[in-house]
Amino acid sequence: MWQLLSALTNISVMTLTEVGIEVARARRARGLSQSDLARASALSRQTISALERGAIPDIGVRKLIRILEALDLDFLLRPAGHSVTLDDLRPGSP
Repeated sequence: MWQLLSALTNISVMTLTEVGIEVARARRARGLSQSDLARASALSRQTISALERGAIPDIGVRKLIRILEALDLDFLLRPAGHSVTLDDLRPGSP
């Protein structure tokens, strides 16, 4: 399972649909259009739109990381069942 660590340090297990919702929220908060985000992540606007609408069945990790980097968000993996600690919330923690 993968998790998204948002700029608000809201750590939780997310489905791809929920990731899309967070991507849309972060994009709008930064005043970016889907086309802007597509250019910044070297993807098509259709891919961004499908992700945000929950209409994409799967997306590669590299593509997702490019989108998240363009939005200044991080991709975080951790062991299943790992409880969130204060160390997890510190910038630069493994």
